[in-house]
Amino acid sequence: MPDPFPFPVDIPTLALSRGLMQMMLAGLLVYVGRRHDPDDGARWWAAGFLFNGASLFLFSITAHGLLDTIFVVGNHLALGAGSACLLLGFWAFGHQRAQPWLAALMIAIPTAALLAFEVAWPNARLRVLTTAFGQFVFLLALQASLREPPREEIEHIYRRLRVLVLVYAGVLVWSYAGIAGVLPTSARLDIGYHRALFSVASLLFMLSLAVTCLALQFALLAARNEDLAMVDWLTGLLNRRGFFRATAHADGWQGADGVASVVLLDIDHFKRVNDEHGHAAGDRVLQAVADRLRELAAPSDLVARMGGEEFCVAMPGVRREQALARADAILAHCRNTTVPAADGRDIRFTLSAGVCEASPAQSLDDVLARADAAMYAAKRAGRDRAIASMVAHEGA
Repeated sequence: MPDPFPFPVDIPTLALSRGLMQMMLAGLLVYVGRRHDPDDGARWWAAGFLFNGASLFLFSITAHGLLDTIFVVGNHLALGAGSACLLLGFWAFGHQRAQPWLAALMIAIPTAALLAFEVAWPNARLRVLTTAFGQFVFLLALQASLREPPREEIEHIYRRLRVLVLVYAGVLVWSYAGIAGVLPTSARLDIGYHRALFSVASLLFMLSLAVTCLALQFALLAARNEDLAMVDWLTGLLNRRGFFRATAHADGWQGADGVASVVLLDIDHFKRVNDEHGHAAGDRVLQAVADRLRELAAPSDLVARMGGEEFCVAMPGVRREQALARADAILAHCRNTTVPAADGRDIRFTLSAGVCEASPAQSLDDVLARADAAMYAAKRAGRDRAIASMVAHEGA
């Protein structure tokens, strides 16, 4: 009868190669994870691959007597610990609430398999099948953790990983269901079709999983760098680029009825502040304005530093009169704000504001131009005041 698997597969050697590969990938994940916050999951992933690698390493060693039992115990427990760490990594990366009981279950299942079928009633077949059931539970938990990506930019990676997990779960069920009744008393003997194919599938799955974890780390790093490019480094508000990006992506930033208002604000005599007190004091004034804008902003507002000493607040669903009242409140708060100078004096400052209500047909550039014109009208009128532009259809 011809060999059902026509090319030779040395399972222990393949397991050793897989183990060493996973240990190297664990080191790479630790290196990449150093560029992120500890809560991003890279260290948990690295621990997971390290434990999985150790499990495979122990599996590949042939021993006898007590040493063999120690290797079997280490193999099963390391496999469970690896699964637990991988789950903890995906929960941390996705900012999901951790499920300690589920992580503990990953270790409890192989522990129960060892106690029942290695100590109490020695039976290698049932021990291996029970541990394999634990791996199936791990795949189900992993699939559940991939439902909601933490950022839109990595949704496509999550989607492909969900498909990969489903395919591997199918291979796992097929392999162990097919050998459930014929698995030999030692899982290290009589290499057959199912075990050979499953070993190759496991190699490809773990390699793909490790590469995916690295891809997620780099995708997150790229997304955060893009975020930083949208934020003003001094005030923490959106910069001009970030403001236009946010308004372009905000769904209905003009409100459900197409109404919105924009307030442009400019610090009065800001050059004088820099000349008299220094640029460090000027930076503190800019930060104070940003703080007041954050304090007074509504949850739906978009607040930005447009450049220099000019700020902007986009107010979805807000009419001109309400926006003008809110601009007056901002000016009053800033009027009563003091910023300490290096010489011990208090710096007081005022703002001028221009308000424009956007009609549904107006572009954002047109609204900003009208608000800018109103702001300069406030400057000419004596500063420290807010002036509203007439609505476009009123002919102002």
